Amino acid sequence: MKKLYQTEWHNIKFESFVKMSPDKIADTDFYTAFYSAFFKKYMGIEDLEQEWLRLKLQVSELIRDKCRLKKEHSVLSIGCGLGVTEKRLIDEGYNVEITEVTEKALKWLLPHISPEKVYLGIFPDCLPAVNRYDVIYLASVEYALTDKELLGMLKAVKDRLLPGGVCSIISWSFDNSVNTQSAFRRIAGMAVNIVRNRKPSRGGQFWGYIRKRGEFHKIMRKAGFSEIADGIMEKKTRWDTYWISGVNK
Repeated sequence: MKKLYQTEWHNIKFESFVKMSPDKIADTDFYTAFYSAFFKKYMGIEDLEQEWLRLKLQVSELIRDKCRLKKEHSVLSIGCGLGVTEKRLIDEGYNVEITEVTEKALKWLLPHISPEKVYLGIFPDCLPAVNRYDVIYLASVEYALTDKELLGMLKAVKDRLLPGGVCSIISWSFDNSVNTQSAFRRIAGMAVNIVRNRKPSRGGQFWGYIRKRGEFHKIMRKAGFSEIADGIMEKKTRWDTYWISGVNK
């Protein structure tokens, strides 16, 4: 597990709205401030980079295929962000619920999802205790968690899955090569100005972690999942996407 640092995202420089910290990872206050700046810059989803949007839509295909998704299934997206993937699944008739740490991120999604399916806060505390799901997925969430935090989240996911339910992690923060520099170039395509394994000399925001395939497998097994499968999603954009899934037996 290696640290990542970053100075901008979606072409929005962090220094324009916050004092960056190379020691403290971006928190709820940071993301709330970021999305305030984001929606001042972007008036609609069509303003975003089209290849990035295609990537998010491709993730909906991955979830359908790798999680063996059926229309009658209950689905939970943890940390859905702007909700591009979730809106596609909803439009296709799937029963999707979401969690997000800040309502600011959901501006474009809220008109398309029932309010009772939206949970604000940290998983699993933001969910009603009775909620159980057939599929729970984390898309670009794990990078912000330490191994201990990710393990705790995956154990909580397992507790919230029905028997035979599937957990899936979709990651752009992975190292699939002997030379980690190529992995960092992949991530840099999604979120620019990541610095390799050191504090940036001119400042930067501590953004999260990059993991190897073996680290993902180890943590999924430790969380208690079986029938673990993984792979690289067929490349339809310039970014590679790693996925790993496990079953709640």
